[in-house]
Amino acid sequence: MNNPLKYFVEKSMFCIAMFDNNMCYLATSEVWLQNYLIKDDIIGKNHYDIFPNHPDHWIEAHRAGLRGETVIKIEEETEYPRGVHEWVRWHVLPWYLNDNDIGGILLTTEDITERKQREKELNTVLGRFELIQQAAKIGMWDWNISEQQIVLNAEYYEILGRNNKHSIGYDDFLNMIHPEDISRVMDSMNNALNGGASYSSEFRIYRENDIKLRWIKDQGHIEFNDNGAPVRAYGAIIDVTEHKKLSEEHLRSAGEEYQKFMNTMMEGVWAIDRNAITTFVNNSMAEMLGYSEEEMLGNSLYSYMDDKWRKIAINKFSERSDGKSERHEFMFKHKDGSEVWCLVGANPIIENDEFIGAVAVLTSINDRKKLEEQKSKKIAELENKIIDLETRLNRSSS
Repeated sequence: MNNPLKYFVEKSMFCIAMFDNNMCYLATSEVWLQNYLIKDDIIGKNHYDIFPNHPDHWIEAHRAGLRGETVIKIEEETEYPRGVHEWVRWHVLPWYLNDNDIGGILLTTEDITERKQREKELNTVLGRFELIQQAAKIGMWDWNISEQQIVLNAEYYEILGRNNKHSIGYDDFLNMIHPEDISRVMDSMNNALNGGASYSSEFRIYRENDIKLRWIKDQGHIEFNDNGAPVRAYGAIIDVTEHKKLSEEHLRSAGEEYQKFMNTMMEGVWAIDRNAITTFVNNSMAEMLGYSEEEMLGNSLYSYMDDKWRKIAINKFSERSDGKSERHEFMFKHKDGSEVWCLVGANPIIENDEFIGAVAVLTSINDRKKLEEQKSKKIAELENKIIDLETRLNRSSS
């Protein structure tokens, strides 16, 4: 059969095979033969004789293609002949004879195992960090000073004996401190806010749930903008009632380790409030878009995208406010105007049954997008070659 489509399949850089109406092979790409460890000539042989253990839904997809339907499976876990479990994306579509009758189907597959593994890592990285905090019994706090917003972990509430459904503001924190210690704590914090940068204090509190008197060690650090105004504070607390001689170096480093963790993550971390205003980004997130952390704080989420993606972001943010989490791809704009494609794992932040913002973990997929673009260009080039070949064949036949 002198078919231009057959030529396209044989020369394709993708994992693709061409079948007739009886599911017999007409052509395959080299990638197809390599992926499925095929060394013999299979042209003319039936697909199900070579792969006899096809799941029923694959066979039905082939039949649907032979009926003229296009079937796409975005992702599915499968087992290759070499015994390795991998994730694939597959595509079934019909091809037609000159009289518009269906001549058979084209079947393409793509290995997406690496991307799925990356998604799995993204889903577990914050979970691992939470387990570390719980095991060490360290309460973490992050205070957006300009917005007067405080983010606390579960251990923080546990140490203070507070219900984690009730938010804790700066005044609430001061009210829990023993009257004899409060002036010392405030002096230490004010010194840090007025340029001292580092904050350290040890004081007594009465736990709210059991009214027990506990000694608390609080260690933190203040960040300032270019004008010298404090914009953010972060740190850690630990109950030292039973361990008054606990190494101060260990405690001081707790807050630093939290910041180090956030800023050495390969993934970007981005938090916004209920108005989509940026309340926190780590170094990776800021660098991904070409900004500093200070430049992004206080800016709207929507200022980092074009009009098309802004409309999409507004809809997705509405879903966050409804309490929905999601994994999706998104295109942001770099500071230099270039495109930044990201895989986004977004989650709402709910407090007292009220939506107060969202947090997302983002990883760049620019390299994958570039590869997809290269593939698309290659397909276009091959399609042009097919059109040219068809033209020649028509001329020669006439």
